[in-house]
Amino acid sequence: MLKHKPPVELPEGYLDFFKAMESWQNEEVIKHRKVYTPAKHDLNQIIASSKKPLLGQVKPQIDGSILKDLYIRFLDFMLEQRPEIQEAIDKIKNQIEQMDFDEISASFIQLDMEYFEKLAVTMNVSYDLLFFTIDHAIRPLLRIYAEPYRQDLSSDLFYWEFPAICPVCGSKSHICRLNTGNGQRFMFCDRCFTEWPARYLYCVYCGNDQAKDIYYLNIENDDAYQLFLCNKCKGYLKTYDERSLGKPTDLFIANIETVYLDILAQEKGYTNHDED
Repeated sequence: MLKHKPPVELPEGYLDFFKAMESWQNEEVIKHRKVYTPAKHDLNQIIASSKKPLLGQVKPQIDGSILKDLYIRFLDFMLEQRPEIQEAIDKIKNQIEQMDFDEISASFIQLDMEYFEKLAVTMNVSYDLLFFTIDHAIRPLLRIYAEPYRQDLSSDLFYWEFPAICPVCGSKSHICRLNTGNGQRFMFCDRCFTEWPARYLYCVYCGNDQAKDIYYLNIENDDAYQLFLCNKCKGYLKTYDERSLGKPTDLFIANIETVYLDILAQEKGYTNHDED
């Protein structure tokens, strides 16, 4: 994997935590392929007829007991990596038996944030911590769910009119890559690791394709990482240009370590439209 030295100093341990978490999730993907085998569906037909991500149409059949087991192990991972929040993690662990993981799975798939806000109040725990732990515990299963569709997404028959939204799980994409061959743009979902093609000179948020309103910006001596900016909707998209260094990179980690680009874009008045 290509090593990238961020031009801006990141907090100590910041990247190490996310790298360790990705490794944990990768190991869980390997383990759970043996016990979680969701049915494959006709992705192109379903999203073309519904104009909604696959996961919103075809449920992932996640067994609550499997998710519960994953969640407990993720909390153990958090205790190992972040011992300073042991009290908060222990408070969640002490209420595990009162958590309905079938309902949690269904609410997560529907992105029902109100459910998790109420759950956090009921458990008297931090909403941010509760949702973070559930989100990252379920990701190995979502990545297994998404794996069979990689070939469909690269097919000439694939068409998706909402390029900023993952066509498989419905999450918002925050980073993309330009491949080494022809510079094709591929959006990336850091939740289920899906990639899908999108037009190059085009705003993935508002559809603007006027060259005069779209440009890119990067930090000196950091040519591989860029911001694509749209002056029409004031949107920004982080981009890794493989052509600059001639190698792929881990886009999950790249999205984390390029937080300085988010800060730069927001300081200039641009948004990734997360609140839309």
